[in-house]
Amino acid sequence: MSISPGNDIIYHMKLLIVDDEKLTREGLLKEVDFNALGIDSIETAEDGLSGLKLCKSFEPDIVLTDVRMPKMDGIRMMEAVQERYPDCAVIFMSGYSDKEYLKAAIKLHAVSYVEKPIDTDELTEAVKEALSQVLSRRSAQRSLNATRRSADFTVAYRLIKSPDKDDLRELVEEGALSVDIKNAGSCFAMIINDHDPYASFSEEETERFAELIRPVADRYRLQMLCTVNSSLYVFLLFSGRALTEKQSGYFAGEITECLGKSMESFHVVLGRQVKGYGELSHSYNTAVINLQQSFFMPDNTFLLYSHIPGKTVFKSINNADSFSEFKKLISDHRKEGALSYLDKLLKSLTGSDYILPNQAREFYYRLLSILIEAGNEKKLTKDKYLPANDLWERISACHSVFELNDLMTESTGLFFTVLDASKTESSVVYSIKNYISENYGDMDLSIMAISEHVHLSGSYVCTLFKSETGITLNQYITEYRLMRAKDLLSDPRNRIGEIAGRVGYSDSNYFSKIFRKSFGLSPSEFRESL
Repeated sequence: MSISPGNDIIYHMKLLIVDDEKLTREGLLKEVDFNALGIDSIETAEDGLSGLKLCKSFEPDIVLTDVRMPKMDGIRMMEAVQERYPDCAVIFMSGYSDKEYLKAAIKLHAVSYVEKPIDTDELTEAVKEALSQVLSRRSAQRSLNATRRSADFTVAYRLIKSPDKDDLRELVEEGALSVDIKNAGSCFAMIINDHDPYASFSEEETERFAELIRPVADRYRLQMLCTVNSSLYVFLLFSGRALTEKQSGYFAGEITECLGKSMESFHVVLGRQVKGYGELSHSYNTAVINLQQSFFMPDNTFLLYSHIPGKTVFKSINNADSFSEFKKLISDHRKEGALSYLDKLLKSLTGSDYILPNQAREFYYRLLSILIEAGNEKKLTKDKYLPANDLWERISACHSVFELNDLMTESTGLFFTVLDASKTESSVVYSIKNYISENYGDMDLSIMAISEHVHLSGSYVCTLFKSETGITLNQYITEYRLMRAKDLLSDPRNRIGEIAGRVGYSDSNYFSKIFRKSFGLSPSEFRESL
């Protein structure tokens, strides 16, 4: 059984019983229902020395101990225990009314001094009081920690934003921070760019990541504050002396390895080391500038500070000859050549300095536009080789050049697949498919509407379509709508009820029913599985 102090926090309570009489230890366990009182774990020891050793591994919340025991008495044991665990509550038991022991018990802030033979009712009340004392201390500590975390979060944010050193000095000296940064000789900012679209960037989430990486910071004797800014987790590190470049590399590597256990896709970037907390805004700015280069790095890697000259000239990559080369490869139907072109492009972009992410995005957008132009000339269905959602929106969502290249490579491969398929279909079937791709969101899409579009009877259209494709026209319409629905479900911003309407279903319940029938999952279950 666990204790909840009136909120969602559950405390697990541990009790240590120390007595040299076996009958007393066993009797207490038999006569008192500690579990009903809220005690989860109980250990026993036969003397003070054994009890002290057990405390180091068991870390009890409450100690119920005899006073007079061999090897080490209860008073000496608890003096040693409370040096290490000052919040541990103690209840003394004794068959002697010794004033010196009573004085010692008072000095140790004992909850109670129960005389032997033990009265179970009296002991039960003493344990309840001890539990109340432990809960009260924990609640006070939790409030203090919350206050300090909030102060840490606020001060850290001001440190990366404010260049006013006098303002910062007053803030640091007055703030009840969890770390002492006033005399830190060297500081630097570290930012973590989490590519998870569901990342909350809340104070609680930031603190969770801080707990993960704190052991690494401790190994390098670095104190730490954390905050959030512009959808970036920001960690400020403080030390007595600057880290060498080699140490910085080891540190960033360990942080990356640590975060890789709980983050799926991210980058770690270290800013320039500066002297004193007043310069941290400069360190943060260098990290943000360098973050742009992480766009050209594989996921789950780190980037150390490297000096970027003030008059950096970023390279232009919008080369007309390069676009012409890709356009010719597409028009000549050279699939392997086009894919080889994309491989070389990726190597070129990842091996270059001073290219901005949006330059790369614009370049790939131009390449996709070339595909669209070629597809329009050949009357290909665009949705069959390009994302269903807005093209620039899809490109903007790519967090690295590798993701851009994957999008471009997949679209190019699909383009040639659709192109090859169009050659084997009759012009009527191709026209039908193209009409469906352009009107699948129309709730009035029907065989009659399709037959009128191709100027043929409905029965002939159905027979021709089935003979060439192997499936009925209605099956094809349903499958096409559901595939488009899957594409839309991959974007968490699209509501399921809206998706049903966008793919031609007026009844969202009916849409969910046929979706489950086709894929074995409801739309919401499918989204959760992504």
